[in-house]
This record gives sequence, C-alpha cells and structure tokens, in this order.
Amino acid sequence: MSVNIKRAIDFIGHASSYPELDDFLIGSGVEQRLTAEDLPSAELLADNGTVVLQFTSSYAEIYGKPRSDGLLFLEDVTAQNPKYEDDIGPFTSDLPLGLRMDMTGGDIVSLLGEPGYSGEFFGGHFLTYDGLIPNITVNIKLDIKSREIIFVRFMPVEV
Repeated sequence: MSVNIKRAIDFIGHASSYPELDDFLIGSGVEQRLTAEDLPSAELLADNGTVVLQFTSSYAEIYGKPRSDGLLFLEDVTAQNPKYEDDIGPFTSDLPLGLRMDMTGGDIVSLLGEPGYSGEFFGGHFLTYDGLIPNITVNIKLDIKSREIIFVRFMPVEV
C-alpha cells in the first residue's frame, strides 16, 4: 500500500502515540504499533518495506522540543529504492519535490538546484538540501557508480 510521504513528513517530531499519526499509520497499512519495549529507537515499515519511519526517544536532545507528548518520536521518513535493497519493493509511493526513484544526481541538481552539501561517505554520494521543506533536511544517497538514488531521507533540521 502506498504512503503519502509528504503527509508522513508533516508528522516528524510527533510521538508514535499521537492520535492523528496513528490514524495515518492505519491508513498507510501499518499494523505494528510501538510500545515502551521498543525504546530507545524503533522503525516501522510501509509500502512493501520501501518506506521507513524511524522513531527515537532522544528527539529533544537532538532536534529540540517534540511536537506532542510521548516516549518515541518520529525522527525521519526514508524512501528506499528497491533496486539497492534486498527483500523490499516495489516502491509505489510518490516522493515530494518532484523527485523520482529513477533520478540520477544530475537530474536532482537540475530539479532542486545545487545542494548545501555534496560528498562521498558511508559508501555513497550524498546530496543534502535544507529549506526545500520548512524545518526539514533532505538527504539523498546516490550509488557511487550509477549516481542513481539509493534512498531519500527527510529529517528535522538539527538545533
């Protein structure tokens, strides 16, 4: 079942127990729910495992005051290209900002402009953008050889 990634990004900073986030998860086909046993971090998978919702208990220390009360807070939303991950897919959701999983680094720069950061680490080439979505950093990992998207991660701007 596809996920409205733009809507998921709107929930970054909210607790996993936030009622509207819970409704969103139900509507996205996510049946698993997080509990105190999942501390200090956990993830929920959606859209055939291609969309990862990462939760953390240390949100306040890294990003500032959470947007709702709870134990685990949505830290980031990551869309993974099934071409580069085993046992997931297909990716059926839409990426925000006009991005598509079949894009290369050149396509992305043509669409979004020059990134604030561009460089290689953790076995990939990264493009990092701030300000495209208010208070959100967009990290795009590209395959070093093909320069195709491996994943797109949406996360809060660190304080």
